Amino acid sequence: MKAPLPPGKLPLALLERLLRHTSRSPLVTVGAGPGEDAAVVSGADRIVLAADPVTFTDTRLGAYVAAVNANDIVAMGGRPVYLTTTVLVAPGTTEEELERIFADVADACSKNGLLWVGGHTEVTPAVMRTVVCGQAVGFLSGPPLSTGGAHPKDSLCMTKWAGLEGSTTIAREQPEVSRTVLGDAGYRAVLGWLDDPGISIVPEGRILEGLALTSGHDPTEGGLAMGIHEICRASGVGAVIRGEALFVREETRLICRRFAMDPLGLLSSGVFLFTAEPEVAREACRRLEDAKIPAAVVGSMTEPGSGVWLEGNNRRAPLQFSEQDQIIRLPSSTPRSSLR
Repeated sequence: MKAPLPPGKLPLALLERLLRHTSRSPLVTVGAGPGEDAAVVSGADRIVLAADPVTFTDTRLGAYVAAVNANDIVAMGGRPVYLTTTVLVAPGTTEEELERIFADVADACSKNGLLWVGGHTEVTPAVMRTVVCGQAVGFLSGPPLSTGGAHPKDSLCMTKWAGLEGSTTIAREQPEVSRTVLGDAGYRAVLGWLDDPGISIVPEGRILEGLALTSGHDPTEGGLAMGIHEICRASGVGAVIRGEALFVREETRLICRRFAMDPLGLLSSGVFLFTAEPEVAREACRRLEDAKIPAAVVGSMTEPGSGVWLEGNNRRAPLQFSEQDQIIRLPSSTPRSSLR
């Protein structure tokens, strides 16, 4: 094992080696390189910008930073193209650890169709563990798909399942407890969700391109419940959600029960929430299911002022939500005051 890296800029030879992981493409005129403070790339008439850090875990950082930034582009109706990163590592970090991070980012960008074109990397005592901040750029080929575009009588759809991201994060952060609750097979399955089906909605974006959706959202902190409320608030409408239609895996229910969490309030990157007229919504779900991506109509949008309701078991109750994600209940030595 080599000696830990000192604070400050990386040694030039190490930086040159790490930057080989970044993208090379005819679209990139000036890419990542020692001494290059910016990238020069091909563009479009309309661009979509998104930025998100990864602060809640220090494992599989590449998978998280690529997905959460690309997802925001897709939720706006765009096609994600470029990614830049700021990688801040604590003193004591080794070259091998940086190599793993860079390789993971490169692999995740390849899977998400992103060109990783540069950024900044530094060893700094300002962080206790690795923080990766991403900035994504995407292109629009049609009208923007904002969170606030839903209309009364639109159908509300979701893909994959609630708490997808949070479940796999808990399994990584609390391996012993998770293995006890889920069993060895269940534990390995939940760990694998980060890659299959993954926490990216880029595949959904490609499949649904050209359909007349009215709004789109990538539910992250606060989970599915918060995401639904954000669509309703931004659109000025209400909603009725059919509880039996919501996708929640049994593994997520078990792990949430152990930590007294609500699956509907757990980090849900990988889920795409969108609205559309009923006929368009049915066609969208058909296309997604044909591509082996779970999708369903889970509710309908209602008139302004009608509230946001969850129906099930012959009763109706307000859909509870919290701006703080359920994952803050997870025992940890690292403060979780801000996720993203």
